[in-house]
Amino acid sequence: MSAGPATPVLQLNNVWLPLPDQHEVGVAVDLTLRAGDLVLVHPGDEQHEQLLADVACGLVPPARGTVRFLGRTWSEVPHDQANALRGRIGQVPRRGAWIPHLSLLDNLLLPQLYHTRRPYAEIRAEATRWAAWFGLAGLPTGRPGDVPSAILPRAACVRAFLGAPSLIVVESLPGLDDGLLAPLVNAMRVVRDCDAAVLWFVQDAAIYADRSLPATGRLRLLGEALVPLEGVG
Repeated sequence: MSAGPATPVLQLNNVWLPLPDQHEVGVAVDLTLRAGDLVLVHPGDEQHEQLLADVACGLVPPARGTVRFLGRTWSEVPHDQANALRGRIGQVPRRGAWIPHLSLLDNLLLPQLYHTRRPYAEIRAEATRWAAWFGLAGLPTGRPGDVPSAILPRAACVRAFLGAPSLIVVESLPGLDDGLLAPLVNAMRVVRDCDAAVLWFVQDAAIYADRSLPATGRLRLLGEALVPLEGVG
């Protein structure tokens, strides 16, 4: 059954997420993202951020509660279908998640080549447009370990925004104060206009609370729960 137009893009209902090796410590989450939403999350630390991102993308099951993407419950979707669904998610991992023996270009294009039947030339042309958008002088070449570190966050953004994803998950990124913030926010506007939802983890308190960011919601970790930030929107 396909998701209807009113189906939320992402739902976490009564979810409890224990931290790895710390089962008595965790976070309670109720979260709904609909088409066009931009929700900022201040997760407090990298460990909470990584866990929340992995659960949202169906990579880690919650201890309790349900996580749905496009109306499908991750825990009930067969493995091959879950992989196909993850092809509808663009993710910007904090540390890149690059395959080190492949070129950076191959890393950028691989998700689209794997999850879609789009022609290589079409994918590469779209990647070239996003590379220019994010301030790269053409598509990056070389292996990830040989590329200047300032290029990697921008390349990760190119990979995530390729292919009109339904959900984009952006983990805390370096380089936002080095000219990356404006193109990232504007790219979010573009995909949201096409009914994508964006879940953005922000560790920088000033960026998180910036009223100029067009967020539809802001959550922060308070005790053992993610709670809405009052008075900021």
